[in-house]
Amino acid sequence: MTLHLSAAVAGSIKSPGDSCTIRQFRHTDFSRGMSPLVMVDHFVMTGPAFGPHPHAGISAATLLLEDSTGAMQSLDSTEANREIRAGDLHWTLAGRGIVHAQRPAGEARLHGLQIFIDLPEHLKSLPASTSLLRAWEMPVIQTVSGRIRVAAGSYEGWVSPLQTPEPLLILDGWLRPGATTLVPTPPGWNAWFYAVQGDLGVRARHRRKGAVPLPKVAGGDPDFAILAAGTAATASATPDGEEGVLVLMAGKTPAHFVLIAGPAVDSPAAGRKTPAQDEHKALADALAAYETAEADTALQDAAA
Repeated sequence: MTLHLSAAVAGSIKSPGDSCTIRQFRHTDFSRGMSPLVMVDHFVMTGPAFGPHPHAGISAATLLLEDSTGAMQSLDSTEANREIRAGDLHWTLAGRGIVHAQRPAGEARLHGLQIFIDLPEHLKSLPASTSLLRAWEMPVIQTVSGRIRVAAGSYEGWVSPLQTPEPLLILDGWLRPGATTLVPTPPGWNAWFYAVQGDLGVRARHRRKGAVPLPKVAGGDPDFAILAAGTAATASATPDGEEGVLVLMAGKTPAHFVLIAGPAVDSPAAGRKTPAQDEHKALADALAAYETAEADTALQDAAA
């Protein structure tokens, strides 16, 4: 197997309002595969920034980082009304269509990642559903190298209780200065990794032992990437051969990273196609269901 690293990408800064800033990464930003991810938004939100909006054909996951304060309210057309707090992971399976809104519940500073994951064609027509994994339910691996939360998937023998439609690994980790951690990468998988804070070095090993490095090129070492805070890169594993390994390492200061990995999805990313007529109907139905749920919530709040 061969692991191909992309160049580091800083993403684009967006401000949908005075109360929210976003650093956005799209699948088109990377020379190597970001699939199954379509887009990732790194956000800081202190007030409502988005009205109710639809999704279809994807999953949307919200990972609130541990320095968030207050809570995020998530209301959707499945009539799920949840409060997401620091360290939690909220999963929305949009399937054939969902409408939702996520906003601060009162005074809050919400810091996290909104992760949009493509679904294979046979899962795009599933009914919409949501789930919430609390921070205290996530396995936490504490070693001399640092601390890693397993938000989804399995790592180092620890398994997140979150059930995802397709295999997916989400790690939220801190590395001490100069420390390293190894992340196995199966054939046919892609990994997206992001330096939230501090500098992060990433080395690709094409198999666990005895891997021959790729030849040096004019631009430098193709098996090594350095990510400054606020930058991301991807690793794309060819479908043949043995399992490879990504070696993540911190620089002279602690490094906070998020890594998301999964098998590449062959179907077109949800954001690249025009919804068919039945999808328009499903989204219209979802909007009507959302409006009903919002009205019911308003009545409950008024009665409280």
